[in-house]
Amino acid sequence: MKRIMKWVLAAILISGASVFTSCVDNSIDNPVVPDHFVNEALMDKTVKPGDDFYMYALGTWFNSHKEGDPGYMDYYDAIYSNEVEKSLFASDNPLARHLVRNIEAPAPSLNEDVKAVLDYLDIQKPTGIGMLLTEIGKLQDKGLNPIFSKRVDMHMQTHSFQEIVSRGILTRTPEYLLGIKRTDLLKSSIKRILTTIDNVADPERTKAAGYEAELEERVSAILAEEQLIYATAHDGGDTSDSDRQSLWNVRDIPEYIEAGSFARGRATRAGGGVEDEVTRETLEEAFHPMAGAIFDESPAFKKYMEQKGGITTVLKTMDNCYDYLRYYAVMSVFSYMKANYAGNSEGDVKSNIVATLKQTSPFLMNKLSADVLRKMGQAGADRCLTMLEKLRTVFRQRIETLDWLSDATRQEALKKLEAMQFFVGMPDNLSEGEFTLDEGNTLVEDALSIIAQNEAIRHNMCGKIEQHVRAFIDYEIDYSMKNAFYSCEMNCLVILPLFISEGMFPADDDYTQYAVATVFAHEMTHGFDARGAKYDKQGNLTDWWSSESQAKFEAKQQEMIALYNRMEAYPGQPADGKKTLAENMADYGGMTLAYSLFKQKKMDEGLQGAALDYACQEFFLHYAKLWLEYPTLAQKKALYLADGHSIPQNRINVIVTLFDDWYRLFNVTDGKLYLAPEKRVQIW
Repeated sequence: MKRIMKWVLAAILISGASVFTSCVDNSIDNPVVPDHFVNEALMDKTVKPGDDFYMYALGTWFNSHKEGDPGYMDYYDAIYSNEVEKSLFASDNPLARHLVRNIEAPAPSLNEDVKAVLDYLDIQKPTGIGMLLTEIGKLQDKGLNPIFSKRVDMHMQTHSFQEIVSRGILTRTPEYLLGIKRTDLLKSSIKRILTTIDNVADPERTKAAGYEAELEERVSAILAEEQLIYATAHDGGDTSDSDRQSLWNVRDIPEYIEAGSFARGRATRAGGGVEDEVTRETLEEAFHPMAGAIFDESPAFKKYMEQKGGITTVLKTMDNCYDYLRYYAVMSVFSYMKANYAGNSEGDVKSNIVATLKQTSPFLMNKLSADVLRKMGQAGADRCLTMLEKLRTVFRQRIETLDWLSDATRQEALKKLEAMQFFVGMPDNLSEGEFTLDEGNTLVEDALSIIAQNEAIRHNMCGKIEQHVRAFIDYEIDYSMKNAFYSCEMNCLVILPLFISEGMFPADDDYTQYAVATVFAHEMTHGFDARGAKYDKQGNLTDWWSSESQAKFEAKQQEMIALYNRMEAYPGQPADGKKTLAENMADYGGMTLAYSLFKQKKMDEGLQGAALDYACQEFFLHYAKLWLEYPTLAQKKALYLADGHSIPQNRINVIVTLFDDWYRLFNVTDGKLYLAPEKRVQIW
């Protein structure tokens, strides 16, 4: 993304006349109140704040920009992403130089890249379920997880790394396309991959009579398998192309059960034995999981294993599964195949491949980009940690005074808040693990090698315990992302470097700094949202609620759902308050904590009357600017289908209506957004 948004400077430099709605106090003891807002150039004051506060704060910017233009955070995201990319291409690290040579090398043909994948993995056509499971196990050893996965993950009770045997893991393209209900695009990708595989492995097949009809059947079979895995991961989510309102479902929370020491011997039979059913025993025999591994005993996985039409039925169609394994292998590295980028500029190809490297092995890219990422977050790290502790103090005070919590529940909530860990910016040292790449490899061969090495590094962590919580983040998270997040299982909050860069989290701009702090407090509140509140201070899935407090908490959630259901996700589509509940609760908590902290700071500085009102108005306006972006209709639809967040306009327009100060500061006494005082939901 290379656009330079001139409005960023204009918003600071340009001012205009403004009529304030708060009462003016001309006391000489108060500072002079400015006659304009900081971001006056963005505002459209023809819009009533009570009708659409988002457009009141930002409407002029929208009127002068096109759909798809990036907003505030995307602007800085593009700048810093470009810095990370440039650092890779300028690096003198031998591994980085190797990758750059292959990224810049002439593109092999699609056939050549697909052949490299098939040769490397040597997938054999199975003659029975036993052999099929063995082939899946071979792929798992290379870091690929089709149909079933033997992944390394964090055990919720011990916070140690363990192997977990579970359903397969979709590669990113199918996961995304099924999430936005674009099975047409997924079918097109599957068809292209299968055709190329046939051209490489059995070219005569593509010339045979009836090949196109046969290909369509094979494509449909693979699509059905992808949908089955997706539905299991998303608790039965619909993946059709219909316009049914609700697709997103909260993922099942796996209730993992210790399996003890599993048999290690790999199944080598090509037939015979138990061929009609897939059982826990056949999986143990084929996948040789490590001692102390965990077997997924969640209801979703049992359904995946046992239901009519489930995975056992699918596995009996050997030809389809052979197709699926080879397709899955190619799809896993499809974004590395430069033949896919015909017609794209050289810069776009490089950026896409670097983005794919971050997805395939964030740990590798974190190591290669560590210096620039560390520099990016260096200035704001201490300020951010100080801010987080202040937010924790405000949160503690609120919990102590909430009248809807029982004393017992209040004490457990306070314990959880105190135990919450903060990880900010780039660590001084990343976790263990090194990569090597063979000279003469193509880019696709590099990708396959990286995936396999990443798996081996993760497996080396198995059995290592709590002091390695940070390692989980190092291995899983791309530190260059524009992101902050909370982990229920570890009760920790992570702020990545971009969020504490000088552009995003400036030292000399309280308004912007505290608006960004709403994101930090948002993540903190995730520990107490509809899902996070099911986990205790250690990250264990435990019921720490009294029945009375739980009932009140659920009633407040229903009120929050209703507030968002009255909004639109995009024209003609009502918003889904249930789907976005957790994020909406976190938005509310984030604003509550950050605004309380900001207002108290200004009062401590001596502001009162009109000067204090002006500062508080600026806070609300900067909060709106934080979520400035101009998504296209297609992007809004995709966000509605595949994201648990509300669209930016709703994130602002609903949240501000829950604050009594907002009504007073902007003189809101009626309008589309107006809520009577008793309707203004208060949770944390």
